[in-house]
Amino acid sequence: MMNRHILSALALMSLLLPLTAQTRQQKHIPAGPLERADMPPAQTIFRVYSPGMVSSQGGYTSYQINVNALGLNIVNDAANEPSMTVDPTNRMRMAVGWRQFNSINSNFRQGGYAYSTDGGLHWTFPGVLENNVFRSDPSLDTTASGVFHYNSLEDTFYSSEFRSLNHGQSWTKLGPAMGGDKQWITIDKTSSIGAGFVYEYWSTAGNNFSGRQFSRSTDGGTTWMDPINLPRTPVWGTIDTAPNGDLYIVGTDGGMPSLRFLRSTNAKNGVVTPSFDRSVFVDMNGDLSYGTIVNPDGLSGQAWIAADRGTGQYRGNIYILASVDSSLGNNNRIDVKLRRSTNGGQNWQPVVMVNDDGSVNNRYHWFGTLSVAPNGRVDVCWLDSRNDPSSATSQLFYTYSTDGGQTFKPNIVVSQPFNSTIGWPQQNKIGDYMAMVSDDNGANIVYPATFNGEQDVYYVRVPQINTATVSGNVDLQNLAISPAGFSASIEFRTPSTLTVLYSDTISLDGSGNYSIPNVPAGTYDVAVKFSNWLRQVIPSVVVSSPTTTGVNFSLLNGDADGSNQVDLNDLNRVLTNFTLSGDGDIDWDGIVALPDLNIVLVNFGLSGGN
Repeated sequence: MMNRHILSALALMSLLLPLTAQTRQQKHIPAGPLERADMPPAQTIFRVYSPGMVSSQGGYTSYQINVNALGLNIVNDAANEPSMTVDPTNRMRMAVGWRQFNSINSNFRQGGYAYSTDGGLHWTFPGVLENNVFRSDPSLDTTASGVFHYNSLEDTFYSSEFRSLNHGQSWTKLGPAMGGDKQWITIDKTSSIGAGFVYEYWSTAGNNFSGRQFSRSTDGGTTWMDPINLPRTPVWGTIDTAPNGDLYIVGTDGGMPSLRFLRSTNAKNGVVTPSFDRSVFVDMNGDLSYGTIVNPDGLSGQAWIAADRGTGQYRGNIYILASVDSSLGNNNRIDVKLRRSTNGGQNWQPVVMVNDDGSVNNRYHWFGTLSVAPNGRVDVCWLDSRNDPSSATSQLFYTYSTDGGQTFKPNIVVSQPFNSTIGWPQQNKIGDYMAMVSDDNGANIVYPATFNGEQDVYYVRVPQINTATVSGNVDLQNLAISPAGFSASIEFRTPSTLTVLYSDTISLDGSGNYSIPNVPAGTYDVAVKFSNWLRQVIPSVVVSSPTTTGVNFSLLNGDADGSNQVDLNDLNRVLTNFTLSGDGDIDWDGIVALPDLNIVLVNFGLSGGN
């Protein structure tokens, strides 16, 4: 008979297990404010410096932003949660704001800022907005004429508005700007009657206005409207304007999973109190998440909204993007998902999965960030752990859409791997978001990373990626199959690291010809694979727009292991898998048998290919 103490323990476990599952699910979005001043400013009398970091990956170069006047890294400080703005009249001029921790020994943060006048190649970091003043949650934007704005949260849960007339080189405090925990601003850059209006939206947590979440400035950020309530109280989202100046807001749906979209058609009218005439639930097949292993005490990303204000065929489209927990409570995978509306947010098209490696457990595609270029290109970037099975490191990834968000190009690795869980400044997070601003020729991205072994902020530009059609011929060298029945995978790899940057499936016509469209321009080692093993690699193939031809493969009959010669290894492969299917089935008849052995013996000693 089972011991009564064991029975009691089992009964207790049966009660605790459901509670444990519920606790895990409720880690998605915290109810309380995320910003608290609980430590004094760090004392930094002596400073140690190291070389400023410049990190390259696959032709993309990331430049450290928080460096001193000599371009040196400040050892043992920390910087995260960057926001940026770019002068729409001259993209060489840009500014970045971030949470600056003078020492990892204190989580007291200030409003760090830096500017660049050469398109992000070099950065000047003059210091912080106000010395020894707690500041967090930077949100930057610009007017259509290039007047920069910086909104910053204080520990009182009020925010302040700063303005720069010299593109971020210096900032003037305009005064208080309402606000609350995780406030966000946008400036109307259209020609509507609300041109130049500054809109601000924030959370219900860390809120001094009894839950009211929205305000507006009609005089460039100097004075602000008394805050008003929002339908369904969305939080942890962003704000944007339509081509006609209508205002859009997205955030969590009043504490429920997935998102809520709001529209105001009269916020641009400065003589009326704004109202919101459209409130729509937007199901992202997942919800925003908080407290994953890649960012234990922070969000996996906020919700982003962007409207196409260009003059192309997708003008007026609205896009919502977020890194969401696709496992709905298990906290073991995060995916980047997008939805679009073509009718002002009334209806939303089906969810599009942006990360192209599928929804796989223990892969985190986090800090998903959205931006739309004036030419209508939809840019998305995020941090991604797919190349590290332990999820200990992440890399910056990027993709884009040229068909109004219906499909996205293959994901591209933009940065080296880094560990997001080191360099914590007395808090277990690397921020809650990063930022991107797009122009017709590329995407400007600022993101946190730990390439120096500590938290820093980096800038990288991803130029608009030209694509080409790659075509060629596959010579099957008398393999016992028809070219018209041949299909294989083709991989375009970086020559140095052999990281797969693009892959597709090739199907041959009766003459062995193939054609692969939309391959990003670049220099690759190109490999063709079938039956689960590599057959041949063509090194240093230059793919250039609009067409690249003559990438030809010669597959050697009997070369079962892809070594470009028929030898004992191929013979052993056939014998080891004799009577089985798959590896060693040279004639592709579904089974490893005597014909496969004969092919190896007849061609034994031959070599071919590269």
